[in-house]
Order: sequence, then structure tokens, then C-alpha cells
Amino acid sequence: MKVSVLTVCLNSQTTIQETLNSVLTQKYKNIEHIIIDGGSNDATQILLDEYPFKDKKIFIKKKLKLYESINFAIEKATGEYIILLHSDDILNNATVINELVKIAKKTKSELIVGSIAYFRKDKSKIVRFFPSINFKKEHLLNGLIIPHTGMFIKKSLHKKYKYDGNYKIAGDFDFFLRCIFINKIPFYTTNLLVTRMKTGGVSGKNLLSYIISTKEICKSFLNNNLKISSIYIFFRFIFKIHQLIIINSENINKNFSYKINKFYKKKLKYNFFIYTNVNKVFLKKKFILSAMNLAFLGSYVKNFKLQFPHMYHWPDGISAKLLEKKIKKIPGRELLDKLQFNKKIKRIVVVGNLTYLSKMKLLLKFKKKIFNCKVPYADYRTIVKSIKFKFQTSDLIFITLPTPKQELIAIELAKRLHNYKIICIGGSIAIFSGEEKEVPKLLNNFEFIWRLQYETFRRINRLLSTLYNVIKDYLWSQKIKRLNVEIK
Repeated sequence: MKVSVLTVCLNSQTTIQETLNSVLTQKYKNIEHIIIDGGSNDATQILLDEYPFKDKKIFIKKKLKLYESINFAIEKATGEYIILLHSDDILNNATVINELVKIAKKTKSELIVGSIAYFRKDKSKIVRFFPSINFKKEHLLNGLIIPHTGMFIKKSLHKKYKYDGNYKIAGDFDFFLRCIFINKIPFYTTNLLVTRMKTGGVSGKNLLSYIISTKEICKSFLNNNLKISSIYIFFRFIFKIHQLIIINSENINKNFSYKINKFYKKKLKYNFFIYTNVNKVFLKKKFILSAMNLAFLGSYVKNFKLQFPHMYHWPDGISAKLLEKKIKKIPGRELLDKLQFNKKIKRIVVVGNLTYLSKMKLLLKFKKKIFNCKVPYADYRTIVKSIKFKFQTSDLIFITLPTPKQELIAIELAKRLHNYKIICIGGSIAIFSGEEKEVPKLLNNFEFIWRLQYETFRRINRLLSTLYNVIKDYLWSQKIKRLNVEIK
């Protein structure tokens, strides 16, 4: 029996790899994974392209709404049964699909419903448990729904009733109302915990989402000629309170296991990779190399876009010690001096300012053709739009702009290019060439203080903003403390 796993995603780079890993580690082998991306502008599409699942089908559909995307995925599915898996959810263990297939073969049921559990950050800490075993079709009249991502449904049935693409949130409720209540399709409930869902999805995001879903549920009743009070439906949360209170975590976690495929071992374990020997980065086909310093960390805690596939770092500043105490600073000028790369790199392209003196210094050091891609003084999006330079796979790209602007530009260039080698070097070329004075050894770990003599007001403003972000993070959200870093 072939099974189709359907995933719809949009800008899911922070969660999608765990979802993909949970499919990749399934012991049941006759699976196809159909993924509909709504036109992500983060790293999602890159992560999908690298996903090593053999039978994957990826479609980019920018104009389709959520339920239209699911319908499209159903049309493309070739499996006998279908299971939905959102882009921030995971399958409960490696044998879930095996178990669902066994139940389907044994019961001959077209619609099998398992349970789901909700978590925030730690997958084993359950904040809500949604059991399916006691669900009855009459519960739909209370505005309640069976666990959607715990559903294992025959494709022919799914294709027959489909989702109404006009719904934003309650399309699944409308589907079940038409399928189970109106057309009396029998369903089979099982104690099997199928999916673990991360809280904060579209339907439970906030009060506004709840109001929208309430309106849509009422609309579904109206469309199906059922008269139900909208006030009654609004207070349906009362019937869900037990899902938040009656939680036996030990029992729920009994069969939970999260195995990590070899491909995702380091990708899921580490947030950042810091190289003390930056020349090792050139062994990779593509990379963005950036300084791990106060400016980067301060920007990171505000902007998760700075965590990007194939982005690596060198330790540049005392703030790198927040991640690893024993690490030693490598100034950007020193990095340039020690930089060595193979003959495959034919040209060096500098994005940003490049004086004649700096160009000659780079030419003397690397003995490669040097090109300058000048950019306007503007925000990173405007700069990216202005870049018309035709890069080649044999180029080494230096970006000489402040952090995080240069990293965000590097990320956008990486999305354009198939293979890329980018170093976010900031103002280090000017020091390397001798145009700016070298930082005194006394201030080696506090280079940002020395640099205040240039563009003083702008740098002070940026420094205060960065310090505020880092201190605030350490006192409250503690994202930096939770980071896992591999030192290479």
C-alpha cells in the first residue's frame, strides 16, 4: 500500500527540517512526500531542494490559498491513503505509518482518526492532548472537530469531498461536516498517537484567529442547511478545556521517539558552526562566511533570518565567548591575510566600497581578477534589487557593508546563485590595505570601540541598539544561552 504524506508550507525554515526528518526516518518505505510551498522568501525552498527523500514532489504555488494547496496536493498524490503533516509538526515515532497501514488493512476503513499532542519547544512536554477515541459525529454540532493531522484517509474519499478553498481556517471542519455528518461516511478511531503539533498554528494563534474560525464554522453550518447558534459555537472552547488539564505525559510519551537521520544530525543539533581555520570552509561547494561578533548576535536575537543553510562563522570579537569561552578572536584583517583557496576561484568580486589602493592590495595578495560591484547607500532590499552584476560559479564574493545588512544581502544572493562562496568581510579590507589604522592590541577584543572614530554617531547608535538586544536577551528570552555551536 502506497501512502502519500502531504505538507503545505510557507516561510518555514525554522521548523521544516524536523518535519522532513520525521518522514525520512519512517520505517515504512512505500511513501511519497508531496510538498506545496506557497512562495517562501526565506530559506525554505533551499531546505526542500536538499531534502534527501527519494520519492519527493515539490511544487511552488504562490497564488493558492491553504486549502486550495491541500486540494492540489491531493490531485498530485498517487498513494492509496493520505496523511497531512504541517510544516511545524512531526510524526510521533518511526513506526506511525506502519501502524496506520496495519489498521487500514485490518478494518478496511476509508477514514481512520488517531490522536495528536501539542508542544511548545520541548517535544516531550505536552501542553495539550487531543484524543480521538471518544469522538462522535454529533460533536461536530458543537463546533468540535476530529484531530485533523491525526487523520489517515483514503485518497478516493478525500478527492470526492475535497476542501472548500474559500475558507482560511475552518476548511477542515467544513470537510468533516460534509464528509462525516452530512454524507454519513463511517470512520474508525484509534488510540494511536499520530502527530505532535507545535502550538501557534493558524487556528489557535490568537483571539482574532478564534473569531475567524468561529465565523467560518457558522458559515459551514449555514452552507449545509444546519441551524446552530453562533454564540453556542463561540463557547466551544469549554468542551476543549479537558484537553489542557487532563494530561498524562508519561502515558502520552510512552511510544514517543524522535530519531534523527544522518543527513540532519548536525543540522538539527547545531544552530551555528564556527571555524577557527577558515580555509576549511573552501572545501565546501557553497558557503556564506560571516563574523560571529556582537553585531551579529544582537541582530540574530531580533531576526531569525540570519540563521541560514550553508552559513558559517569565524570568531570575531569577545562576544563569541558567549558561545564558547575558550575561543580566540580572529580579526577580519587577519582572516584576509591567512586566506588561501584553490584554483577553482578565478575572480574576486567586492560588493560595496572598494578603493584603488584596496583593489591593488587584494590583487597583490590573491593574484586574481578583481571586480567591484558598487551599491547604493540604502536598506538591504533596495541594495539587492540594484545588484545586476553577473556572478559566476568561480567567483569569491566579498561584501564590505555593516552587519546585519551584509549578511542579509549575502542570503539574498545565495538564493539567486546555484553555487556561491561569499565572505561578509565588513570594513576589514580597508584595514588590511592600510587605509585605516590597525586596531591596537589593547583593544583587540573590543574592536567596536576603536571603530567609533569612524562614522561616530551611526556606530554609537548601532552599538547601543546591539547591546540592548543582547542584554535584553540574556535577561529575558535567553535565545543566546540556548544556542548550540560546533567549533571546527
